[in-house]
Amino acid sequence: MFIAKNIFVYLLSMLALCLLIILFNYLGMNETTNLVLSSALFGIFITWYYKGSGLCLALFSFFYWAMFVISQSLEVIWMFSISVIVYLIMTKIIPKLKYIQIGITSNVRTDLHHD
Repeated sequence: MFIAKNIFVYLLSMLALCLLIILFNYLGMNETTNLVLSSALFGIFITWYYKGSGLCLALFSFFYWAMFVISQSLEVIWMFSISVIVYLIMTKIIPKLKYIQIGITSNVRTDLHHD
């Protein structure tokens, strides 16, 4: 049952990505911005849902390979790259951010006197 649910969510997310691209195009969004935003959202969702496992890269590869075979377009490679970059940011960089100490200094003078 767990495998069937994961397959269903993956297929549904692929459908949502395609519909998102069509919707953004219908709304008149720039094509490059449309593809970048759509692939970033797809990357965020898949990475979040599958909890950043290595399976995400396989799922990205399968989907974008199928899109590339169908469309024969280099834009698919850009979309794949953006999804992988989002995956890497979410799995490698963001977890390390919680260990970074950020010091905020304030230059507020406390010795102000009003005459």
